[in-house]
Amino acid sequence: MRLSRLYIYIFKEHQGPFIGAILVLAFLFISNLLMTSLDKLLGKNLGFVVVEYILLNLAWILAMAVPMAVLISTLMVYGRLGEDNEITAMRASGISFSSIIRPSLLFAFIIMTGLLYFNNYILPDANHRARLLKRAIYQKHPDLNINAGYFLYDIPDYTLFIRNKSGNELTDLLIYHTSPEGQHITVWAEKGILFTKGTRVILDLQKGEIHELPADQEDDYRILNFEKHRITIPVDEMSLQRQESERRGDREMNIAEMMKYAGEYRERQDQLKKRINADIAQWGGDTSSFSFKKYDKILDRLILSAKEDSAATDPDKSVQRQLNMKIRNLNARKRRLETDSRIMHAYKMQENKYMVEVHKKVSMPVACVIFILVGSPLGIIARRGGMGVAVGVSVVFFLIYWASLMGGERLADRAIITPWVAMWSSNIVFGILGVFLVWYAIREQVTLKIFKKRDENDSDKR
Repeated sequence: MRLSRLYIYIFKEHQGPFIGAILVLAFLFISNLLMTSLDKLLGKNLGFVVVEYILLNLAWILAMAVPMAVLISTLMVYGRLGEDNEITAMRASGISFSSIIRPSLLFAFIIMTGLLYFNNYILPDANHRARLLKRAIYQKHPDLNINAGYFLYDIPDYTLFIRNKSGNELTDLLIYHTSPEGQHITVWAEKGILFTKGTRVILDLQKGEIHELPADQEDDYRILNFEKHRITIPVDEMSLQRQESERRGDREMNIAEMMKYAGEYRERQDQLKKRINADIAQWGGDTSSFSFKKYDKILDRLILSAKEDSAATDPDKSVQRQLNMKIRNLNARKRRLETDSRIMHAYKMQENKYMVEVHKKVSMPVACVIFILVGSPLGIIARRGGMGVAVGVSVVFFLIYWASLMGGERLADRAIITPWVAMWSSNIVFGILGVFLVWYAIREQVTLKIFKKRDENDSDKR
């Protein structure tokens, strides 16, 4: 009976600080959103559209703010309980620390469950509608914000990735497109320029390849080389009217949809591997294990062997022509292998992009439980229940958490690390820290000298 009252008491203590923290954080995020979008919103007589824009963006704001609010409320609750010596009274009554934090873990578990549902079913639709509204607002001045190293989704039915940008010139471009017939098209170009003209987006590309994978997987995988290629895309959505769009980015899909797209890019990688293996096998190369470096060395050896072939000095001109043709074909295959490597890497990046979002939709709600393990011992250590201390400590911890999350996302999007490592490493590190702090708190070995000295000074003044 005593424990049940304690659970209800601590559970209720979380509600006020949690809601207060949500409101404060939402206000800060909305203020930042309006400041960054101010130049696009002013002078357009948008009226209630601005309110709709804020409400739609409130979805991703809540997804970010909720875990941080859990940490703030935990620090405030246990800081106040420690400051008022209620923790000391509980421990003196024989209540263990694990029993004290149990209601907070239940609170975090409920929040985690709700946030999992929210992230998977409500957030994607809100993000999709927010993007369409943002496009309708921004494209009153039809320009495209092109940033190197990021995926660009502003062009309907196309996804564009640019490695580098210098002025108007773009280098190392990758363009993904699925035709109405279901044909998957990937275009790589060494250089290019992207600009808008009226209601059209125009891409002028130089030196590249077009990879076509038909909807019927049994058909041939086609590759077309080009020196110059222009892609003209009519974009009706660049008018001032709001229009619906079935195309969705990774942050506008639920987990099942993203797993489907990730699987499609895995299939493209498999198709490309089969074709490369078949080509290498024609030259007598070892295809027991797939490796671009290994295949590159095989082609280098074949080219060197062909150049040193005695047929090069054969008086028969036809024999020499055949040998020269073989060398040219090998050099062409070597150059194509380099392009294949880029395409394979691009497919992997696309797969990772979806898998990162899958893991993120789960890892951030789970962080709510982990923040309880971190926040409850820290609150008792600090023995301050005010919003100032709680927010200060929370900001430091959440900035570290968010920075590592964003850094991991960038690395995973570039296929440098795996998506699960990128999205779960922060939770693992903070989880270990939380278990360590709880372990010390259970044994009553935690003291923080700076706060202890402050308490002693306060008692001396009295």
